Amino acid sequence: MFGQEELWRYREGNRLELKEAQGGLPRSFWETYSSFANTQGGLIVLGAAEKSDGTMRAIGIANLEAPRRDLWGSLNNEQKVSTNLLLGSDITQESIDGKSLLLVYVPRADRTLRPVYINDNPKRGSFRRNGDGDYHCTAEELRAMARDSAEGATDKLVLPAIDLDALSAETIGVYRNVFAGYRPDHPWTHLGNEEFLLRLGAVGRSAEDGMVHPTRAGLLMFGEAWRITDEYPNYFLDCRRQGSRRRWDDRISSDDGEWSGNVYDFYRRASPMLARELPVPFELDAAMHRVSDTPQHKALREGLVNALVHADYYGRTGVVVIRRPGNVTFSNPGGLRLAADVIEGGGVSDPRNPTLFKMFNLIGLGEKAGSGFDVLRYAARYASVADPLLEELGEPDRVRLTVHVSLTGDIGNDGNAVGDVGSHVGNVGDDVGGSVGGSVGDVGGHVGNVGGSVGDVGSHVGNVGGSVGDVGGPARRPSDTEAVVLAEIRANPRASAKDIAAKIQRSDRQVERAQRSLREAKVIERVGGTRGHWKVNPNSGGNL
Repeated sequence: MFGQEELWRYREGNRLELKEAQGGLPRSFWETYSSFANTQGGLIVLGAAEKSDGTMRAIGIANLEAPRRDLWGSLNNEQKVSTNLLLGSDITQESIDGKSLLLVYVPRADRTLRPVYINDNPKRGSFRRNGDGDYHCTAEELRAMARDSAEGATDKLVLPAIDLDALSAETIGVYRNVFAGYRPDHPWTHLGNEEFLLRLGAVGRSAEDGMVHPTRAGLLMFGEAWRITDEYPNYFLDCRRQGSRRRWDDRISSDDGEWSGNVYDFYRRASPMLARELPVPFELDAAMHRVSDTPQHKALREGLVNALVHADYYGRTGVVVIRRPGNVTFSNPGGLRLAADVIEGGGVSDPRNPTLFKMFNLIGLGEKAGSGFDVLRYAARYASVADPLLEELGEPDRVRLTVHVSLTGDIGNDGNAVGDVGSHVGNVGDDVGGSVGGSVGDVGGHVGNVGGSVGDVGSHVGNVGGSVGDVGGPARRPSDTEAVVLAEIRANPRASAKDIAAKIQRSDRQVERAQRSLREAKVIERVGGTRGHWKVNPNSGGNL
């Protein structure tokens, strides 16, 4: 049976829709069905409405069989809805407050079925979900879903309009040397360049002229940036390293004209920059050679490769990587091809550019079989920092992965409390300082110094540190998001989740999840429902 707490879980990320349905199945039901199917799925409750405090008011439906029959009849009518995603178990009858309700769980549609649309009209009948509810898909979103719906390795498509001279001979040479070093006995090692690239999937023979031309993956991996934009007009790769004083200490950009600008050379330049300042413990391998690689190093390489192989390079935004004192964010164009919980659970992989992924995998980069998130989680445990955070952002579709890091030398054990605080608070300072003006921005500036000097943690935390102290304690440390959300609530108790999300550059779902954690820990409480405000409990220390 569903209760208020269970329903609250669906409210996170705006995945709950209440409809009165007194006159039968409402027309808006199908708009919500389409929007849930095209995003992260959700729950539609028929026979209910929302109270002023945000909780559910059960109205009830006198005859549940009428909307149930209408529902199944429409689901199996292609003129009404393009795809029936529901099983019998997805539609349940519930009794809440003595009233009979019909609950319909709509799953996220497989990418091969999206867009899910209604009224036999993909352009006007396709919907998505955001913080404001259901909205018509844009032409850009429809094109992106159409690209993702294709089966097979579309990045292996040959580009007959582009010649082999678009590829960088220098990049190919570097890659082959790495390949030979990693796989010295591989039969491809002694092949000529053209044959090697054919086996790799970087080039292929065109059916139009019978000649060998680059594939999409080959162009991305080995091409010159100015030639890559012939196929991908919005192609852009950017890696920035931010210091403690909110300036870019270093930057690598694909369009600066000083290097090839291709995906592989970007990886080669960005990877060392991201790993800079990571601690390396004094450890020897069996051959008495110092081990210079740690789980943190592996996690950052995984995050970088993941962003590059999952990017939708036809999208209108580029791949952006930002290295801050306490974390690294990897952001790439394109939505998730699998549900977030499936990715985080592991065991399943569906790269948007599988040929590109294969090229990295052949030289030991990128985890197979969907185990990449396990690598990220292990690194977090190793360094005693917060777990990685995977988010799907809309308008335009982007995926952002945040990997937290510790820059202290005392890692790999549970006693690294100071280092962990430095990492978390450094991130809070960065996010708050970058998004909030005035006095809060000053706090961000102070806290940002944590990344440069861990010794400053005790003296410069200010109000944000107080918030962290209130939230945290011996039980567990707060996440970055919990800390910064709490700081925002202190600054403006009437701020909505959407307002806070916009300020701190997080998703609505993430903010709502943090609010729920704080609420369950009795750090905050809601006064007056949805139109009320938050109250911070001054005696909440150690509840998280």
